[in-house]
Amino acid sequence: MSDLKEVITSYHDLSFSDRIVFYTTISNDITPSDDLQSFLIETRFGGSEHCIYCEGGHVVKNGKRKDGTQRYLCRDCHRSFIPSSDSIFSRTRKSLPVWSTYLKCMMEQKTLANTSEECNISMSTAFTWRHKILDTLDKLAKKTYLTGTVEADETFFNVSYKGNHDRSRNFSMPRKAHKRGNDNHVKGLSSEKVCVPCAISDTGVSYSEPGKLGKVSTACIENILGNKIDPSCILCTDHEKAYIEFALHKGAELIQTETDRRTISKRGCVYGIQRINAYHRRLKTFIQRFHGVSTKHLGNYLSWHDLLDSSHRNRNEFFTQLWGQLLCARITRYGYDIPNRPFLPDTACAV
Repeated sequence: MSDLKEVITSYHDLSFSDRIVFYTTISNDITPSDDLQSFLIETRFGGSEHCIYCEGGHVVKNGKRKDGTQRYLCRDCHRSFIPSSDSIFSRTRKSLPVWSTYLKCMMEQKTLANTSEECNISMSTAFTWRHKILDTLDKLAKKTYLTGTVEADETFFNVSYKGNHDRSRNFSMPRKAHKRGNDNHVKGLSSEKVCVPCAISDTGVSYSEPGKLGKVSTACIENILGNKIDPSCILCTDHEKAYIEFALHKGAELIQTETDRRTISKRGCVYGIQRINAYHRRLKTFIQRFHGVSTKHLGNYLSWHDLLDSSHRNRNEFFTQLWGQLLCARITRYGYDIPNRPFLPDTACAV
């Protein structure tokens, strides 16, 4: 019994994120009987209530909502909250197993129609939840850091205004609609193409993010990959001139080669860009499943693909990691925020 008390005491001393890791490690899944609010009370508070905004310890109960959810009031910052406040579960009334099932559907890359049917939620809710989760995973993907031998190259996607309609109050089409999706009437690299710099290490860890419109530039590469690549790495690219100045500024050793050839360096090692080309094929195949991704959401889908592509864990372990990240995340997204995003990424600019 004394050992059990020590475990309980140690659990209460853990941070919120550590409690999530502990819980998901011993359970490996979320059982259907788990209630979202009760689970968050246990993991976020752990027997010692504190404010989820200011971390203050002077928290009192503040009545209950009509659905029975306990409300709390912080005497330090005078803010009221419930257990799901400041999380991706904020303003959602679904149970924990529904969220767990939804995440599994995302891992299996199911369509919104199949996901909404399996989770018994509407299509609009399925779409909103997808981007709530992707916004959280995007923060996880932003922590990627590439070392060793890194291959880099850019790929391009057509600018898509999918999801923006004439009924929108804050959007107007800057051009005529392309009736057949991929129908691009401008040849070559132009403002109708979004440049996406990509990089992948020899360990299989990858990173990509929407850049500028049109042809790649040194500034675009620096903005996307500057903080993601180790200066001591060996950078392998094609003969794009923009990478020369980038490598000089970064202090990395640059090896440029033809697309279908390998180059032997002074060290006697063989280098090439076959790995990044294979990554591009996987990325295009992944994006193609969604029958066109709106440019304003492209970054989220790239992060989704990178997390799936970079993971070398088995399915259960990978699910546990992502589930823990979602439960730990302090991020609030409302349904009306998602469709009102800028129709082009913040990093994109006119050529």
